[in-house]
Amino acid sequence: MINEVVNSLGLVDTHEHLEVEADRLSRPQDPMFIFLSHYLSTDFYTAGLSSEDLALLRDYRRPWEERWGLFGEYWDYAKTTGYGQVIRIAIKDLYGINDITRETYPKLVEAMSSRAKPGFYNWVLDKANITRVVLDHGDNSMHTIEKFDKARFSGVIRFEPLIHVKGFRDLVNVSRRLKSPIHSLADYENALRRFIREALPNYIGVKTSVLAYEYSLKIEYVTFSEAEYALKAIIGGREAPRQHQPSLDEVKPLHDYLFRVMLSEVEAMGKPIQIHTGIQEDNAHDPYPPPVNPIQNANPVHLVNLFKEYPSVRFILFHASYPYSREAGVLAKQWPNVYLDLCWMHEINPRAYADVLSEWLEMVPNNKIMAFGGDYIFIEGTYGASRIVRQTVGKVIQEKVDEGHWDKEDAEKVAKRILRENAMRILNIT
Repeated sequence: MINEVVNSLGLVDTHEHLEVEADRLSRPQDPMFIFLSHYLSTDFYTAGLSSEDLALLRDYRRPWEERWGLFGEYWDYAKTTGYGQVIRIAIKDLYGINDITRETYPKLVEAMSSRAKPGFYNWVLDKANITRVVLDHGDNSMHTIEKFDKARFSGVIRFEPLIHVKGFRDLVNVSRRLKSPIHSLADYENALRRFIREALPNYIGVKTSVLAYEYSLKIEYVTFSEAEYALKAIIGGREAPRQHQPSLDEVKPLHDYLFRVMLSEVEAMGKPIQIHTGIQEDNAHDPYPPPVNPIQNANPVHLVNLFKEYPSVRFILFHASYPYSREAGVLAKQWPNVYLDLCWMHEINPRAYADVLSEWLEMVPNNKIMAFGGDYIFIEGTYGASRIVRQTVGKVIQEKVDEGHWDKEDAEKVAKRILRENAMRILNIT
């Protein structure tokens, strides 16, 4: 059975946001606070929870009994989603708790607290048989990656805060980060290139998500003079009140120009770039009132011009580009420098994850697909997601064998590639 091979493989996890272990262990091991720090809170919001009530549920200084009624109601709504399934799997395997109920909650707190000691992350990763993890801590990566075991963790870096300036205050902050005055576009470009050349060798690649969350994946070709004009609008707005700052349309040429500057450095260094495509986490809840960024802005087809302009850059489309997974598959089939990553998809919609993986395996060469990246802040999520991935990958590949499309050798090769070998090669992990 292919499941034996799948379950024995040491996974490469292509994407996590795990907090530093010491930070996790320094706080009370409160399940409501921990599990509502990421993803599950979105389902609670979508089910109708207010931001004030979420703050109450996250307040571990309050007795859990005061918070239980509200948590229990919304947990019952959300525990059947992919996010809920991840947590139920994790607490069962890691802490021996089948479900979160009023009766089991104290036992869960006790079990989590007993494990909250140095080595906790390695214990979970060993149980999950995850051998390497790629961390994304945004532009703070330089400060946090040093706090992780380099034998097990690698990092990507974001340059977005250095590119997406919206006004003069942002420009001042960028100038400080780059340690260089910015009076012209030439100043800006030279300083940015220097910064990237110094920082990027310490990371396996670059990650970007702000385009999908705030703007559009469409990066237009921009001339130097057009970008400089946009920069002058920002500099000229230094004394203007907030309401008279340049609009997004006015500053976008600068963003697009600098994004290409970044890509040229990425290409020169032979590094890959991970790009958030498809579904965004946030929804139309209180702290982020509507409209959220229109989902069509995150369609990966917007990136085609970049695939053409930078043929040596390895573009990795994240999150299965869901709901644009077929578009992503077509792009990976057409463009040799486009790769597919299913990270987070196994929690968003486990059934769709299976369908997308099955379709991609018949559409795209199997050396271009990466099947696992938990995308979690808390490590229990990483564990639960890995279990869903192993079960689903085994099922999908076994179906190919049962239907007569593949033989046993094909199945084993593909499993090893999509769960481990492809990520090691595409991300240059040694």
